[in-house]
Amino acid sequence: MTLSQIFLLLGALHAGFGLWMSLMPASAGATLKAFPRRVAPGVVLMLSGTAWFVWNLLRSDVTDFKEWQPLLVGAFSLLGVGCCIFVQDYLSIRGGTVVALLACDYFLDVRRPSDNPWSILLSVWCYAVIVCSVWWVGSPWRVRDFTLWLTALPSRVTRSGWILAGFGGVMMVLGLSVLR
Repeated sequence: MTLSQIFLLLGALHAGFGLWMSLMPASAGATLKAFPRRVAPGVVLMLSGTAWFVWNLLRSDVTDFKEWQPLLVGAFSLLGVGCCIFVQDYLSIRGGTVVALLACDYFLDVRRPSDNPWSILLSVWCYAVIVCSVWWVGSPWRVRDFTLWLTALPSRVTRSGWILAGFGGVMMVLGLSVLR
């Protein structure tokens, strides 16, 4: 992916999610409230994150780990599957943080060679996601508490949705113009 494509993808995701929150706050609020405790999306996210991490490990050319690579692949595969079986509480949050951290790693790798000053927006976004992910993987109930606060008033959901949609719009405009 190019930097422009990443901006377009993130912009479309933020704008779409934000518009959904703004235009259907009741539906969005119910989904947001239920998400932290849902097991099915958690299994999908955790297994996707595990597969992505193992794939990165297999592609790694760090010679210091070559002799340990089969053991690490097996251990991390078992860890990901084991989490799906034995740690189902807040699995959606934990799986989401794994995928978010791996996505940020990829996005920052793509952004690194860019000298465009607007690409710093991607770095700021990634580091904000990294900080939140590290915090939430250790205390996932904070996501539940935040979603309960956010969905307590439909106007909060609507306003938050418009903010997300606006940010997504800015990202898409940058992806289509400045970062071409």
